[in-house]
Amino acid sequence: SKEKKKVNCKPKNQDDQEIPFRLREIMRSRQEMKNPISNKKRKKEAQVAFRKMLEKEAKGVEPDIAVPKFKQRKWESDRAYIQRMEQETQHVLFLSKNQAARQPEVQLAPKKEKSERKKAFQQRRLDKVRQRREEKAAERLEQELLRDTVHFGEVALQPPELTARPRMSTSRGQPGKKSLMLRRLLSPGGVSQPPTTSLARQRIVGEERERAVQAYRALKRQRQAAQSPRPLDSPRPASRKKAETCL
Repeated sequence: SKEKKKVNCKPKNQDDQEIPFRLREIMRSRQEMKNPISNKKRKKEAQVAFRKMLEKEAKGVEPDIAVPKFKQRKWESDRAYIQRMEQETQHVLFLSKNQAARQPEVQLAPKKEKSERKKAFQQRRLDKVRQRREEKAAERLEQELLRDTVHFGEVALQPPELTARPRMSTSRGQPGKKSLMLRRLLSPGGVSQPPTTSLARQRIVGEERERAVQAYRALKRQRQAAQSPRPLDSPRPASRKKAETCL
């Protein structure tokens, strides 16, 4: 006969006391409320699995049969647990028998296609490496060209003559040796002769010049006559009628 469990009994050890069942349940529920990530994570995994199954069905590939995981539930008797395991195994066997024949070794793994962004990044990287190699090759060639080979027994009798000036040179040339425009004009061969014109062209140009001078003089006279005021003391000319009567 099983002994009845006493509820309000004195603990065997005063230093070690067992936590009551109700208190453990309250603590577990509080912990779940503090960490709601587990439920969200579980929902997300279920959504991902369901999406994968739909994608496989859309492609015409049958989804894999889920392998059941057996675990005895709370307040479940041994007989009910064994019966549930038997039902799930029979269901899995039925699905596996009615499933189409598969050949996973024949199916090729899909190749991972590189994204456009990754391709552009790799192309830029290759261009930089190629440019760096070209610069190094050009620098090496320049050093080889500028290298002066000294033969055995060669003697230098005078220092080399510098024909090119440095870029940041501030030295000025000697006076009187610059190629100025005035100097070119003063040189005997530098004065340019005007082109010769024909007699008809000279006559036409002379007439046009004379006409322009006459027009300018007439305009000047008109302006002077308009600006000069009329004198007040000047005698008025006698009328023709008075002259006739006097006669």
